[in-house]
Order: sequence, then structure tokens, then C-alpha cells
Amino acid sequence: MRFSFIFILFIGLCSGTASAQNPKTLQVTLAEAQDIALKQAFSMQYARLDKAQAERDVKELLASGLPQINLVADYSQYIDIPTQVVPADAFGLPSYFNDFLSGVAEETGVALNAPPSDPNALSELQFGQNHTANVGVQATQLVFSGSYFVGLRAAQLYAESKDQSIERTADEVREQVAQAYHVALGAAQGALILEQALELVQTSLKETQQVYSEGFVNQIAVDQLELAVQELELEWSSAKLQVPLTLALLRFQMGVDPTMDLILEDSLEDLLSRVKGLGLLSQPFNASSLPGIQLQESYVELAGLDVRNQQAKGLPQVSAFYTNQGNAQRDAFNFFQSDGNWYPIQLWGVNFSMPLWTSFGGKQQVEKKRIQEDRAIIGLEQLRQSTQMEFDNARLTLELAMMAYQNRTSAETIAQRIFDQTYSAYQEGLVSSFEWTQARNQLLEAQGNSLSAVLDWLNAQTQLKRALSEFE
Repeated sequence: MRFSFIFILFIGLCSGTASAQNPKTLQVTLAEAQDIALKQAFSMQYARLDKAQAERDVKELLASGLPQINLVADYSQYIDIPTQVVPADAFGLPSYFNDFLSGVAEETGVALNAPPSDPNALSELQFGQNHTANVGVQATQLVFSGSYFVGLRAAQLYAESKDQSIERTADEVREQVAQAYHVALGAAQGALILEQALELVQTSLKETQQVYSEGFVNQIAVDQLELAVQELELEWSSAKLQVPLTLALLRFQMGVDPTMDLILEDSLEDLLSRVKGLGLLSQPFNASSLPGIQLQESYVELAGLDVRNQQAKGLPQVSAFYTNQGNAQRDAFNFFQSDGNWYPIQLWGVNFSMPLWTSFGGKQQVEKKRIQEDRAIIGLEQLRQSTQMEFDNARLTLELAMMAYQNRTSAETIAQRIFDQTYSAYQEGLVSSFEWTQARNQLLEAQGNSLSAVLDWLNAQTQLKRALSEFE
């Protein structure tokens, strides 16, 4: 009994802990959402992989200039050994010796017992064994190559430029997450405004129906409110459907599980309280501090190295090699027997190559690389001007957004005051339902405009931060 109680208590505690942690729920502020995106967003993952690949390229190029050692082995079997045809007397006695023997035979009277020679006769000979094998090592070492050293510096610079690429991608991710966060908050706030308006109109409809049953208002007043309820129900339903879509977009920008329940801890009021509009507007613009400009400057330097690399191809290239092999020939495949002979082959040498005349082809290749360098320089200047224009536009957009926010916030206050007065008068029977409906529509429009102004202000601030690369 005691064991059962402890077991049940343990299961209950585990269930409570699992429910409290609930890995499928994520509560985030805007700053936390941006931090998560910097680690998990797809574009950030790609950027980090590009950096890792560039670093591997540097190591690969560096290794190509270090000693390279290869194990080589080959085996061949002659199905038919090649046949060589030679004159029949190619390996016979010299002619003067044959003449001497003939003279001795004549003087002694002893016949020379030798077959007659035929100068046109041929002999067929086969050289070699049926089975041949070679085993050894080959080593090479680059001694000098102008292209190698220039290419190594270019690869290192390219890998370093990926840091600027990561920073630029990080700014883009922060901006995208902030905009998605703002949209999600705005969608939820818009749905709440419509829900409150719908509840108010539904309450007014019930009151008007009661008054109509008592004969104090006509049917038109009831019909107008019923029509307003139907319109608001449709708008509210549409707004509610937009909320999960905006959260799905935020999850995608953050790079989190699409099935995760996302809860936004920041409200629009929280974000507005942290707005630094005036501080951003007074901040000077420095194009050289932008990751995009720094990245383009790296491209200009890379283009210059590409020119030098093309020029270096006209310099000598020197490499050394060493070979140590063993060769064996057998009538049968018995290379693994220890009593067989292996004949050593060992040599070393130096390779030297240098272009002497290319019919000006090399010069044209260098000039083409210079054109690419000029294009990179022009691209840098173009980017400087475009970033300046982007900054000017972002600053102007923020100024207009601040003015619009103040204007529309004031308009919402006025519309709310008009609606409250009209609603009180409507309940007292001093104004018609048409006037009350008109005041309600004005309030809804003012609330929508005010919400849009808030989102525009927040997005304009994010855009200016992106133009300055000044995210917290």
C-alpha cells in the first residue's frame, strides 16, 4: 500500500512538471524572438554554413601547396605475350669469325659441321612474363607558384568576408522578426477591437428590440443594428482567422517548430514605451560601418587579387617529385610469396613550367579581370549612394509615422468622445439609430487608423535601425 501511494505521487509530480514545462509552448518578448532567430532562422543557418565552407576552402587550398603522397599499385597479365621479329642471325657469330672457321676447315680438310646460313631468315622472340606488378609511393611538393600564394590570400579574404555577410543577414533577420512580431500584435489587437465593438452592438440590438416591442422605435432602427451585427461578425471572424496566420509567419521567421504554441509577452504599449524615435533621428549616418558596405569593399579587394592572380599565371611554376617503387614479374600469380624477387625503381626530379608566348591571350585575360575590378568599384559607389538614400527615406518615414501617430491618436480620442456622447443621447432617445451607427463607424475607423499608425511607427523605427545597422 505504501509503495502504491509513493508510485502514484511520483507519477503525479512528473505529470505536473511536464505540464509546467510544456515544450510545445514558447513565451517570447520581441528581443527574445530576435535572439532565437539569430540562432535558428534558415537564412542564419545558411550564412554560418557558408562561413564554414569558406574556411574549409582556405584549408583545402593551403593543403594543395603542401607535400602530397600517394600509394600507387598496378597489376597486369598478358593473355598473349607480345612477339618481336628479328633477323635469324641477330644473335649469331660475327661474319669475320664465320669466315675464319671456314678457312680452318679448308686447310685441315675437316668439314665444318654447321647448318647453312640464310641472311633473309627471321626469328620470332617473346620477351616478358605473364604476370607483372608494381607497388610504390609517389610524393610531390609545390616549390613555387605565384598563383598559389595569391589564391591563398584571396581565399582567406573571402572567408573573412563571410563575417560581414553573417552580420548583414543578422540585421535582415532582426528586421523581419520585428515586423512579423508587430503584425501579430496588430492582428490580435484588431480582432479585440472588433470583438468589443460587436459586443456593444449586440447589447444595443437587444435593448433596441426591447424598446421596439414596446412601440417606442420603428423597425428601421432594429434592422440597422441587425445589419451592423452581421457586418461586424464577418469582420471579426476574418480578423480572428488572421491571427494564427501572423503567428505562423513569426514562427517561420524565427526558425522554430511550426506546431509550437507561440505566446507574445510584449504588447504594443510595451513596444511603444521603448521607442527611440528622436534618438534615432539625430543619429549620424556612417556608411562604412554597414556590413553591406564592408562586404562590398571585400569584393573590391577580391577583384584586385583576381587581377594579381591572373598576372601571376605568367610566372614560373616549380614542383618536385619523388618515386620509390618495386617491380615484379612472374610466370604465375605468386606475388605474395616471400621467395620472389622485387626489383627497385627509385627516382626524383623537378618540374618547371612557364608560359613564354600566348599570342597576347594572357594579356586579354588580365584586362578582363581589370574590368571585373572596375565593376566592383562602381558597385561599391552605387551601394554607398543607395544606402544613403535608404537611410534618408527611413528617417523621413519615421518622422511622418511619428506625426501620423500623434494625429490619429488625437483623432481616436475625439471619436471616442463623440461616440460616448452620441450613445448616451441615443439611450435617452435624443438621437436616431442612424446617428449612433455613424458615430460608431467613426470610432471603429479611428481605432483602426490609430492601430495602423502604431504599427507604422514601430516598423519605421525598425527600418531606420536596419539602415543604421543599430539593433540592440
